[in-house]
Amino acid sequence: MKWKIALVFAIVIGGIGGSWLKNLPGFVIVAYQNTSFEMRLWVFIALLVIAVTLVILTISILRSVMGSAGRMRGWRGERQFRKARTQTIKGLLSFIEGRWNQSENTMINSVKNSDTKLINYLIAAQSAQHQNAEDRRDGYLRLAHQAQPDAMVAIGLTQAQLQLDNAQFEQALATLTELNNKQPHHPFVLKLLSATYLKLEDWRAIIKLLPELKKYKALAQEKLERLEAKGVDGILKNEFAKGQLETLQDTWLNLPASSRKLPANIICYAKLLILFEQMKEAERLIKPLIKKQANDELVSLYGQLKDPQSTKLFSFLENWFNQNPQAPLSIYLALGKLAYNEALWGKAKHYLELAIKSAPTAEAYFMMAKTLRELDDAQSPNEFYQRGLEFAINPDQPADTLVLEKGSDDLVSANLLPKFETNR
Repeated sequence: MKWKIALVFAIVIGGIGGSWLKNLPGFVIVAYQNTSFEMRLWVFIALLVIAVTLVILTISILRSVMGSAGRMRGWRGERQFRKARTQTIKGLLSFIEGRWNQSENTMINSVKNSDTKLINYLIAAQSAQHQNAEDRRDGYLRLAHQAQPDAMVAIGLTQAQLQLDNAQFEQALATLTELNNKQPHHPFVLKLLSATYLKLEDWRAIIKLLPELKKYKALAQEKLERLEAKGVDGILKNEFAKGQLETLQDTWLNLPASSRKLPANIICYAKLLILFEQMKEAERLIKPLIKKQANDELVSLYGQLKDPQSTKLFSFLENWFNQNPQAPLSIYLALGKLAYNEALWGKAKHYLELAIKSAPTAEAYFMMAKTLRELDDAQSPNEFYQRGLEFAINPDQPADTLVLEKGSDDLVSANLLPKFETNR
């Protein structure tokens, strides 16, 4: 409808304009070199209008043709992108399903027209690793960096994880160190660094990294404490292997104060002190922990202490036990050993009987045999040595019934060991 109105309007304007132009006086002469043309003014204006109209029409037609070609190219490009996106999704599904070769091929074949080239290359790299193709893996990672240089952290983290999974710990450390220099304090970079140091058993590096791990919450508190305990344990054992007590003590004192307060670290250090026969220093560290919250490990460790000139070790643990009836079962063996070390034979026998009844171990049988020898029992020690050996070989054997030789009734207490039997 609009073009009809425009046509009528053009005809009216053309008619009025044409009459007006036709009555215009004057001539126009166009000369070029030796040739000249003469025409009336209205003819010249009419030709000029026709020429301008033709130029405008030509430009419009060209634009229309070019626009159609562009739209065709856009349609084809959009179709290619849709196809590439579909292939990328198929590649991801293949990766999730563990079809590594298919995933790799699909991702690479669709990368040319993909608008997610980074994802394509990273998935292809992981698929290649699952096929033990390290060269292809590294090549895809380089292409990922070329495709999207600003994704340095994502590419570097993927590379480090793949290297860790492939037991390439030195290469992973180099990758993560570079990442940490360019992107300091990144939580996941710090987390992977701690895992790499752990694999390399670089205990001092772990301890040095701990403040950053805590500050930037790269690990949960429980995992942080376990990592710290492993680090301290590794450092102290390395120093212990050198055989120098002073070096071990200096290393402990140079640890961060927070590390020296953790029970796991204190227990580790105390064990090494006991091996150096530094009983008093070990007791000073262990006793507060028992008072605070005892467990099997602490109680057993306290039972390893020795002080020939004092009976305070046994006295402390027995008094603590009397006040804490819910103590761990290892308390009986610990008390038995302490009583034996302090020549309290009756007490030793009493607690070792309880240990054998409640939580039998080869060591409990062995200590009982030694205690009975001190009590001048000629026959029973051999029986306990035998039972201890049998228990060490087969810990799952029934341990609640012991057969003693005739004349050993004095060993059995009806209140303590009601299931002991004697041959008559």
